[in-house]
Amino acid sequence: MLYGVKVIHIQEVGKAQHRFYEELILTVNARSYDEAYEKAERYMQDAVCNYVNIYGECVKTVQIEATDCFLAFDPENDVQEVYASCSRNCTELSEKEYYRMMTACCEEKELSRLRNAEYN
Repeated sequence: MLYGVKVIHIQEVGKAQHRFYEELILTVNARSYDEAYEKAERYMQDAVCNYVNIYGECVKTVQIEATDCFLAFDPENDVQEVYASCSRNCTELSEKEYYRMMTACCEEKELSRLRNAEYN
């Protein structure tokens, strides 16, 4: 069966240890949810590569965790749901601040710190 597994990949950059949180959705062929989680985490562990960025800073993985898994259903009317997740605000943040935090993405300039010097 085909599963989708959400993985959180946390990287630290430089001596100041700036953190970047990457969310990935992997499609995994597996016989069960447990096997899908295991395969996704193993795949990510095997893909870990610490490197030097274009500014000479070390970029290293500090955590990888499969956080969610779902059974991928067949497409319907030429559309296939790839991922869905529900959350609620259990923080001290206002609803507006929580929404902003949930939808925040890095800008291109920020992401340049993750660029591998070897490929530039």
